[in-house]
Amino acid sequence: MMTITPDIVTLSSRRLRTAYVPLAVLTLALGVAIPAHADDVASTPMPTTTISPQQQETVGTGSDSTSQPPVPSQAPEADGSAQSPVRLTGQGRWIASGSRWWWRDNDGSYPHGVWGEVEGSLYAFDGSGWMRTGWFKDGDAWYYLTGSGAMARGWAKVASTWYYLDPATGKMATGWLDTGGSTYYLTASGAMHTGWFKDGDAWYYLTGSGAMARGWAKVASTWYYLDPSDGHMHSGWAKVGSHWYYLHGDGHMATGWLQLGSTWYYLHGDGHMATGWLQLGSTWYYLDPTTGKMATGTITVDGKTYYLTGSGAMATGWTKIDGAWYYYTSSGDLAKGWLDLGGTWYYLDPTTGKMATGTITVNGGTYNLSPSGAWIGYTAPAGYLQPTDRITPLGWATNELTPGMNGVKVRIVQQRLGISNGSALATANGTFQNAVRNFQRRAGLPQTGVVDQQTWNAMGTGFSWWVDQYQATPIGLSATRSERIEAMIGYAWNQLGSSYTWGGAGTYGLGFDCSGLVLQSLYHGGMDPQPINVIKHAWPAYRTSRELYAYQGFMHVPFSQRQRGDIVFYRSRGTVVHVSIYLGNDQVIHTDYMGRPARIDNVTAGYSWGAIAPEVVRPFP
Repeated sequence: MMTITPDIVTLSSRRLRTAYVPLAVLTLALGVAIPAHADDVASTPMPTTTISPQQQETVGTGSDSTSQPPVPSQAPEADGSAQSPVRLTGQGRWIASGSRWWWRDNDGSYPHGVWGEVEGSLYAFDGSGWMRTGWFKDGDAWYYLTGSGAMARGWAKVASTWYYLDPATGKMATGWLDTGGSTYYLTASGAMHTGWFKDGDAWYYLTGSGAMARGWAKVASTWYYLDPSDGHMHSGWAKVGSHWYYLHGDGHMATGWLQLGSTWYYLHGDGHMATGWLQLGSTWYYLDPTTGKMATGTITVDGKTYYLTGSGAMATGWTKIDGAWYYYTSSGDLAKGWLDLGGTWYYLDPTTGKMATGTITVNGGTYNLSPSGAWIGYTAPAGYLQPTDRITPLGWATNELTPGMNGVKVRIVQQRLGISNGSALATANGTFQNAVRNFQRRAGLPQTGVVDQQTWNAMGTGFSWWVDQYQATPIGLSATRSERIEAMIGYAWNQLGSSYTWGGAGTYGLGFDCSGLVLQSLYHGGMDPQPINVIKHAWPAYRTSRELYAYQGFMHVPFSQRQRGDIVFYRSRGTVVHVSIYLGNDQVIHTDYMGRPARIDNVTAGYSWGAIAPEVVRPFP
């Protein structure tokens, strides 16, 4: 190794300005490099990973180097510390030896094992006099010496990690640190912490800049609430401003429905607790205005009574509570007194809202209420058919089109197979069966001539297999006698112009025969003369007109006493063959044959006066 002695160094004795010398070494003609003393420490901390200063101890030149500075005779011992450094400014100059630096005093001595101050910066010299760089532990304190050797102060970024060195002493900070209006946490190794940190029983969040988060903080896609005063993470209920929020055990803010024990709460999308009325989709809920607890059962709000189901949903419509029925309007409040629902009247106790049944007296009037609560506006005399608001369901009943079957399904198949004409009755005769067999052969089906559901579906008629189940909807139970009569006549009137279909019972586009029109009109008036029904009506030998005339639940009245709403029958050789609805003034509505649609006609309906049955049926006596 080349030995550099003071007498051959020709460097100017002018002091170096360390604040302006670049980090790159300056190579002199004699091969002596002058160190850079510019501080390379960044001023603003950034998120980093932890690197222990212990792992970087004695970074740079240390006392164990094989290269030693010249040792002048009787070199004086220096006793400077970081707190009381030896003042070197103006007392000598920097000397380079290879890539390492030492300080030569004017008297030829050099500082070693001490801190020295040069141009306002502190430098540490090891026991051999070499200038230190990197991490250096002096006593119990850690310091960082930059690449220029100057002691770092304030924030220092080493590799990718931030550290904080006391601005006054240069000592590396650990633990909590308040600086610049923010709070930071430095680990035991001095590294600035970012992200979640637990100190004792409390959690804290340090942002990417290392500053402690306070108030609301969004981490990834989740919100947390950190105490505004000390930054600790909240859990449980927290009141922020005028709103309450709930933070789960891990601190994340709750939204949506929240169950605590047996109590439910609702937190809006921004986390604040809902109170009062709350609409979610089409459902309303009520949350206590003070506690936010979801209500169930009967409650009173602003003088109105509401019922909340077990799920908290506000009830509307009919609701059964403890065996009794109540009605809640579309706005949820309990109905009381008389209630009109689509023409049907109900009576609800004016105090409790409980639905009444049976015979009641209201304001001196007596009313009969059905078991369903509906006021029965008309009751037939004892022994006669009583009105209903529900025609007997037919279940899965329908007709396969076997030989002789009639009705709308036959008509649909005739039209589908091209065998329908203005004079052909809708009956499964030989022509019908042959056409069906031909279709079945083309479709690869058994050639039975009978239209079952498989054949029907293969035909693609566009109609349901149960199209013959159509039954007119009855008027409500609260309808009076006159309202029922007009409902029956009104239905028939609306079918004027509908084509004739043998065995047909509607709808309008599919046609009726005479008794099919009368049966559906009776249904609409609220009369259900079971076992007569629309399925039997299409059977080969079934004659609904005869069944209606013979029905024991209807009152018979002499033709001479006929009234609007009576049913008129016509006979041939003593057998009923036709039927119509009497309008009054010797006019009827009926339909009677192919090519002659439903219409208004004279009471004789094309028959002789003598063909009219001696008695009419009065369905509403």
